[in-house]
Amino acid sequence: MTLPTFLRRLVDMRLPVLVATVLALLAALLTAPAHAVIGAADNVPAATLLLPYFEADLNNNNGVQTSIRVSNASASAGMLNVTLWSDWGIPTKSFGIYMTGYDTTEIDLRLLFKGHLPRTADAGSDPTNKISPKGSWSQDINFPGNGPAATPYTTLLSPTAIQNLAAAHTGLASGTFGGLCGSKAYGDGIARGYVTIDDANVGSEIDEMNPSTADYFDGSHAGNRNIWVGSYTMTNRNQRFVTTDAMVHIESSSFPGPAITAGNPTFYSRFNGVTNNIDLREPLSSVWDMRYLNGGGFTGGTRAVVWRDPVVNPAPVACGGGLPTGFPFTMREIVAWDEQETIAYSPNSGGEPVAGSASAFPIVTQSVPTGPLSPFQFGVLRLNFNDPGATAPFAGSRQAYISAFHSKSGAYAVSVPGVVISPQSATPGQFANRIGN
Repeated sequence: MTLPTFLRRLVDMRLPVLVATVLALLAALLTAPAHAVIGAADNVPAATLLLPYFEADLNNNNGVQTSIRVSNASASAGMLNVTLWSDWGIPTKSFGIYMTGYDTTEIDLRLLFKGHLPRTADAGSDPTNKISPKGSWSQDINFPGNGPAATPYTTLLSPTAIQNLAAAHTGLASGTFGGLCGSKAYGDGIARGYVTIDDANVGSEIDEMNPSTADYFDGSHAGNRNIWVGSYTMTNRNQRFVTTDAMVHIESSSFPGPAITAGNPTFYSRFNGVTNNIDLREPLSSVWDMRYLNGGGFTGGTRAVVWRDPVVNPAPVACGGGLPTGFPFTMREIVAWDEQETIAYSPNSGGEPVAGSASAFPIVTQSVPTGPLSPFQFGVLRLNFNDPGATAPFAGSRQAYISAFHSKSGAYAVSVPGVVISPQSATPGQFANRIGN
């Protein structure tokens, strides 16, 4: 046997072992536990989950629909408080769900707008484990004091409540708002808004409470356990697409850290005041990048799905009377690159976007086509959501979250999270210069 032949055989024999070793190392890396960092955009178990934008076609079950799956990443049982918000950032409906350890619950917004709340129950209300099953490793206990949130929902919302909820999310006069309007009217029968899901403490009566309730963060209602994970799915059978993505995981810190200090906003600062920060939730970033693809295989183009902190607490207005006080939101800058690094940027004065309007993202949550925001077909957008000036409150800092929704008409779609450019704890003054944001 010649030496080259011997070496080839040796390589042939060792190659499977080498491949197996490499795969084992990769598996170890992929299954290593996640290390949470307060103030970083990381998908780790959290105390608050944010669905930044949803659509639910109320007239067509085959139209666009959104569903949420939330899971308990720990063996401990727990409660969650779910709040629906209009696209102007006004709460419309809150309800609790009970979860055994390692449990998963689906929240189908199509069914919710028909009056069906998720059916869950604690151990006392479900002794045979037929509603909220208990696994061999999971805890299932009584949650005294949680009232309806821990007991099974067996009845629909009333017809009036269903009608008011639908109107509150479609820009129509709603009994939820005393006959006023609390969302943008698109006129297409699609409910829009966003959802927050918060950890809740044992023994708290959270039913119909939400983060804007005065004593929500007093220590006896909203909890701080970072044990929840979530994802969401948007489907549109008419357009033949389905997309899924992780919810935004917002961690709680039990002590002030780099992202949670007096004078810097938290996720829920608008309800508690920036000098208080009692919610202890890490804030989101205010400067983001996203890819846009308006052509080629993506005939549907790219839409920017954007959630913005309203900072103020918006109030409903007379229908047809315009936007709430504090709207429309402005922003510091929009910068567009193409794939050869050619650049187009918004005027420096007033932070006007490329399209020249007062703001490309004027309300709390929206889905906006990116075509008018750039003169190029393909490239990257940098979006600086801070106020053009360092104005109160929070010195002009405006947290946000973005994702890119790319689609081919009638064929496929994909959702890609944006990329954080500034740290969550940064103040606008650190990102005041054009392009250098």
